[in-house]
Amino acid sequence: MSEFKPTLCIDMDGVIHLYSKGWHDGTLYDVMVPGFFEWAVEAQKYFKLVVYSSRSSTDEGLLAMGKWLAENMRAWEGEPVELTLAHEKPPAWLTIDDRAIRFTGDWSDPLLRPEALRMFKPWNAKGAARC
Repeated sequence: MSEFKPTLCIDMDGVIHLYSKGWHDGTLYDVMVPGFFEWAVEAQKYFKLVVYSSRSSTDEGLLAMGKWLAENMRAWEGEPVELTLAHEKPPAWLTIDDRAIRFTGDWSDPLLRPEALRMFKPWNAKGAARC
């Protein structure tokens, strides 16, 4: 009997795939975010790692992500990393995403004001501030 591991949902673009030009033409054109595999080796000891993206809604998107991840894994010389691709956002213990705000139970939080949300920039955008 294997040990139960909670699911950790990991976004693709801007989290695993650097995504420096944004959506661009929809292809996975960029390199891996540095340090991902090293982190994933440790994280998989505690979690089932599931990759989910807006690309996941189509078979073509899933195939493109799988191919890109496989190519990067072949170049990785460290311990194997087990990633699962999901068609739908899975029920997860936690989600890692570059375009998310943590909800703290307070809709009056200044970070949730529509004007503030419109000003949001992911970590890899020009002029993005690190909070």
